[in-house]
Amino acid sequence: MLLVLVVAFSACKDDDDDDAPTTGIIKGTVTDAANNETLSDVSIMVFDATTNETIGETIMSGADGMYSVTLDPGTYYLKLFKQGYNNNPPAGVPPLNISVSEGSESVNDFKMQASEVLDGGSLTGKVMLGSNGVQGAYVLVTSGTMGYSAVSDKDGHFFIYNVPAATYTLTAYKINHNATPLSVTVTADANTEGNVNLTEGASTSLSGTLTFLATEGKDVNVNLLHPTTNEPIPGLVDMSENMSYSLSGIPDGDYLVKASFENDTYVVDPDWIIKNGEPMLTANGSAVVIDFSLTNAVTLNSPTNPMSTTVPIEIASTTPTFEWTSYSSSSDYVIEVSDANGNVIWGGINDGVDPPLKNITIPSSTTSIAYNSDGMATIPNLEYDVVYRWKIYASKNNVQEPSGWNLISVSEDQMGLFIVKEQQ
Repeated sequence: MLLVLVVAFSACKDDDDDDAPTTGIIKGTVTDAANNETLSDVSIMVFDATTNETIGETIMSGADGMYSVTLDPGTYYLKLFKQGYNNNPPAGVPPLNISVSEGSESVNDFKMQASEVLDGGSLTGKVMLGSNGVQGAYVLVTSGTMGYSAVSDKDGHFFIYNVPAATYTLTAYKINHNATPLSVTVTADANTEGNVNLTEGASTSLSGTLTFLATEGKDVNVNLLHPTTNEPIPGLVDMSENMSYSLSGIPDGDYLVKASFENDTYVVDPDWIIKNGEPMLTANGSAVVIDFSLTNAVTLNSPTNPMSTTVPIEIASTTPTFEWTSYSSSSDYVIEVSDANGNVIWGGINDGVDPPLKNITIPSSTTSIAYNSDGMATIPNLEYDVVYRWKIYASKNNVQEPSGWNLISVSEDQMGLFIVKEQQ
């Protein structure tokens, strides 16, 4: 059974164009990543890629695993949820942007991996403003360093699957609103219900300017992310104008502030990040200024997803060779390989000591290296059906620094995505 939902409508055209399509279609099939069996009753949410806001109601895959949604022209992305399976994309992995034009039909198939959470529970409820449901609120349950999220649909409903049994704080984030957090207890193999109430009046503002180092700049986006999940908050994004940005109506709470979050060939100055950490905002009703310095990104060549998508490229080797383009003025490079949860499994920089230490150093004359060539990876061979991400830091010797070096660039956060597939 194929379920179809029209979630956006275009204005009517002249009678002469009545037969011309005014919308496009995104469709595909959802399958189990391990056995390729189709998955039914997968909850699928559609987001506007420019604002991260939800579009329309939640749709479900049919008994044959197929889904279809009709949309106005624009750029969108999908998120998939199902009890017993990891969210697609997983937390911290950017989703694939899908372009829709009049009369277009884009086929996007998805594979879902079984959840590592055994006997997990689920949490469902509604985000409310008075007696009305609120669409597009970022809903989060946290307990210590654990965090699980969802976004409310057109009627305010939300669902969070595969949550380990524990007591959590449940809250929500919506521009111009503040939430009243509540305590919820999730039990194994059962559903817990909880509603989040919002009030109007969030008043924190954030602004700043962009400076580009040794390169001609252009306007970029600035996003607020939740520090527990590293996910962007719907609606809390601004495209700079004339190298300045401004956000207002930010809900109370703590945020990571990211400039140039999308693939655009620019990155925030990595040396500042290593020394000071990611820029953080504590929203409490005040006006905050955070400025950014940006530079050209290191270009990754292989294996990596194309710049236009965040779909991991499939490779066969469990010990791949990583290749990148030489970066001007570099003295050496550092490679970092991490899993989809952000855990570094090889290389990287230890910024937990002062001064920071490189876990691996690659001469500037070298622009390729085989995985685990120094034998120091925590996983000797990469695992099948797991999404990984790699990045390259460009370093330059600097005797004025306590470490003897400083970083001059890094590859983009949303590049270097790949998945190892066993060959049949």
